[in-house]
Amino acid sequence: MPRYPRNLAVLAALAAPLLGAGSAARAQSIDLTRATCADFSGMNGNDQAQLSLWLAGYFAGGGQKPLLDLDKIIAAPAALQALCGKSPQLSLLSAETRAVFAPAP
Repeated sequence: MPRYPRNLAVLAALAAPLLGAGSAARAQSIDLTRATCADFSGMNGNDQAQLSLWLAGYFAGGGQKPLLDLDKIIAAPAALQALCGKSPQLSLLSAETRAVFAPAP
């Protein structure tokens, strides 16, 4: 049986806060070219999940890959926390963080 219905529901749950009405009240700008693991570690769990979803799309788009691995996206916040615990000054747009979402090119 395909896993798409469960994965799509999870993806929708991750994306829902991005589209919610409450997000406009606390809108902020983040320059992700300067964002570090320390910034990620300082976020709450919901914001980490949202940023993980964005990073997955960013890295997939950079590699021109039209598919997202939903299991990796779901596991990404914990994997990034582990990576960031070791290297707080690591850029969120680095090869090391990219490896959380996709194998090296």
